[in-house]
Amino acid sequence: MNKSDSRIRQAITIEEDILRKAKEEARKKGIPLSRLIENFLRFFIEPEVYCFKCGEKFSSAKAKLCPKCGWMICPKCGACRCILSEEAAIAVFHMRRVYEDLLVGRVKQ
Repeated sequence: MNKSDSRIRQAITIEEDILRKAKEEARKKGIPLSRLIENFLRFFIEPEVYCFKCGEKFSSAKAKLCPKCGWMICPKCGACRCILSEEAAIAVFHMRRVYEDLLVGRVKQ
């Protein structure tokens, strides 16, 4: 390892069946398992989301919240829950639940 490479080896414990299936999927997609783990950890510590209106990527930790609806305000276009129809808001809400389940480990197969 050279000085410019700041990566370290880390032992982690993962359920055997999950690890086997993850390795199979990663191999099929040509993605190193270490990159998947690193990407997840990067997102876990510095989450970025995409605006549902303009598609701009922004930091959810730095986003301002709308005082009316309580949702994040896109820093580019100013969109929040207030501009959505009830049906669209429900869909966005449920998609966010998937994301939250993934982060805290509640997604089951």
